[in-house]
Amino acid sequence: MPKRCFGIRALRRLLLVAACCGIESIAWAQTQDAFFSDDTVQEVRLAISSRDWQTLKDKADENTYYPADLTWKGVTVRNVGIRSRGSATRNGIKPGLKIDVNHYVSNQEFLGLKAFNLKNMYSDASVVRESVTMKMFARMGIPSPREAHARVYVNNDYAGIYVIVEAVDRTFISRAFGAPEGEVESGGYLFEFQHIASYDFGYLGSGLAAYAGFFKAQTRDTDSLVNIYAPLEEMIRTINESADADFAASVGRHLDLRLFMKHLAVETFMAEADGLVGFVGTNNFYLYRFRQSDRAQFIPKDKDASLSFVDAPITLRLDTNVLSRRAMMVPDLWQAYLDALMECASLAAEPAADDSRGWLEREVDRQTRQIAPAVAEDPVFPYSFDDFQTVVESLLAFGRNRASFVGCEAAEMQDPQSQLPECAVDQ
Repeated sequence: MPKRCFGIRALRRLLLVAACCGIESIAWAQTQDAFFSDDTVQEVRLAISSRDWQTLKDKADENTYYPADLTWKGVTVRNVGIRSRGSATRNGIKPGLKIDVNHYVSNQEFLGLKAFNLKNMYSDASVVRESVTMKMFARMGIPSPREAHARVYVNNDYAGIYVIVEAVDRTFISRAFGAPEGEVESGGYLFEFQHIASYDFGYLGSGLAAYAGFFKAQTRDTDSLVNIYAPLEEMIRTINESADADFAASVGRHLDLRLFMKHLAVETFMAEADGLVGFVGTNNFYLYRFRQSDRAQFIPKDKDASLSFVDAPITLRLDTNVLSRRAMMVPDLWQAYLDALMECASLAAEPAADDSRGWLEREVDRQTRQIAPAVAEDPVFPYSFDDFQTVVESLLAFGRNRASFVGCEAAEMQDPQSQLPECAVDQ
């Protein structure tokens, strides 16, 4: 009997805390893993003043927040902040959304999350390029945001198919690298790259403001400019000015170069057109510098321009970036890049026990079949359903053929004197 009474009192206290924090209902089994599970199409509901929703759409180029209530699987959190997000994909027809859970209520959380994004995938008729690519990063052991597709409802009206994207913030850093790294006052330094102009990791001089323009501080942003950016300036100066013979050792004190080569290999394998060696310069990444070290590593971001061309060469644009160009001149790092490409190829071609197709083709097929009904019913989908199906067919072909093409090119690079036939894509 005493145990039962204690349980009732504890339940009452928990319900009181939930009410104070704006959580209207509690679903005991719900977790972050369930929210980001891509085994199903999630359902996210937002309740917002109709006037605010219209204003958000009318002024989609602004970052103004509006209050809304968020509901998912029986969990309701009141007074979250929502705003328009995105760069080239910003629009007032199907706005991308940033959900800031504690914007209006201090320390409020949703399943332990302080924020997440609802990405409109306006530039991708398949809606799966990014989610499939992030799964490849995860399979290769590279920390990356979790993603899942969702039907989003605004005031009970279906607003379309979106992708839930985990925010890369202190919560992510704690999950990926441990709680001490995510501490507000003593954790590491997280930067989000800003594509304000074409950039190739060239040295920008000793003035720190130039680096602050390209690398926006996401944590520890109240520290001095010197604490935040002096190690970054030193890293980029070392990338540019270290002697060839000392490049790996010197830059390696600032950057995990082997992990960089693996990250670069994943982007290359997935034919990312707008990444570290993108067609408009380096783009779409976070940089994280650990709290007790000047060493940093990259975190992937926005991969909706991947799976572009199945026959994209494995050396494409590597010479357009100071960091990649110099790293490729180091034999051990070049070999690490080729090894990572072959690992990607092996994972992509891996069959299932009951399906001879490789993992990459199966994953594209699984995700697109799962979201097809939500795509077909999307009232503001910027493409036709025929467009969706056409692009899906091209991505399936990518998944079917990319591993063999990359494997062929990597084998030729391993032995340039070999008499291997020219690499080609099976039709």
